[in-house]
Amino acid sequence: MVGCEGISMDAQVEKDRGDEEKEGGSSVSILSPQLKAMMRIKKKYLKRSNSVRSSTNSVVSDGSLHPKSPQTSKSKRRKSRVLFPNDTLIFKPKKERSGVNPFLLLFIVIVFIQVYNAIENLDDHVLKYDLESLERSLHSEVFGQPEALEELMNHLNDYLSTYAHQQPLALSLHGASGVGKSHLGRLLTRHFRSVVDDKLVVHYLSKHHCPLQDAAQHCASKLAQRISEVVTRAEEEEQIPFFILDEVELMPPLLLDILQAFLKSNQTNEFLNVVYVFLSSLGQREITAHVLQNASTAGAHERLREALSLIHPLWTEPAVELIPLSLLEREHVIQCFLEEMTLEGFYPDLSHVERLADELAYHTAAGKQYAKTGCKQVVGKVNQL
Repeated sequence: MVGCEGISMDAQVEKDRGDEEKEGGSSVSILSPQLKAMMRIKKKYLKRSNSVRSSTNSVVSDGSLHPKSPQTSKSKRRKSRVLFPNDTLIFKPKKERSGVNPFLLLFIVIVFIQVYNAIENLDDHVLKYDLESLERSLHSEVFGQPEALEELMNHLNDYLSTYAHQQPLALSLHGASGVGKSHLGRLLTRHFRSVVDDKLVVHYLSKHHCPLQDAAQHCASKLAQRISEVVTRAEEEEQIPFFILDEVELMPPLLLDILQAFLKSNQTNEFLNVVYVFLSSLGQREITAHVLQNASTAGAHERLREALSLIHPLWTEPAVELIPLSLLEREHVIQCFLEEMTLEGFYPDLSHVERLADELAYHTAAGKQYAKTGCKQVVGKVNQL
């Protein structure tokens, strides 16, 4: 065997080396130089193998893992990573990014800007028309109509809060004689002329502007021309025009046809940004019956619209908002007397005012007295003093 041969060769080499030393170096070794070289290489190999084996046994004896064990190989694989110098640029693979996120962010920003601008524009329009001042003025000077005034202001606030609309706004106020329709029209005209261009507010009185029934065609053409001119001017100034039309019950059917044509939604934009206010005593019979039965105008709109639709199809248009005016109670008539006497310079004696109020005729329902003619006769009675 190789091991035995190696040992015998080593022994023979040692023996020859001893013989050579004994003979004083005069004799020659019996081994060839090639064999001696092979023996030296093998000796170095065996020495290295013994050192590696001894170090391995020491690690195993200390309780550590064998270098070839599965856990050691896993830990080596887990810890293996590529280290780069600090001054080396590392290029990592780019992750695929969805193209939806930027568009979603842009959409949110656009919506936010539009909502913010809408709120700012809403505030600007409401402040421009000074509707708070108008509301205070109406409540202080128009008696006995809190429900109608609240409904009127709600429609104006909603419509005037923006400039672009899908259809014009037509507020049709109806009530019996003496409840304050004409007075309300004058207050609206005075206010809107003070906040917008005076030429953009038209106060049309049927008895004054079209006194003759046989001139209906001429009145209709003049009214249409006036509306077109004012609306065109308002469009140039980016404002909303106002048309307050009183005594609508006296208008010929041709004028009502013209007004209905301007209330259609299939018009150019400038004719959609208009406010019409109709003041009429049409439907007063239905309103009076409803108030005497319910002590309020709430719920009278449907009954009123049915009656008005039989008179003219103008009141069937979606743009028309009906606002019934209630009957005036006795206390409201007393307020009318006090105000009129103050304006005329009379001392407002309450006992004297109550005596004048008792001279009027009243409806009695649910323990309340409603003046049949409202404040219509107040001015005449005060002038007789």
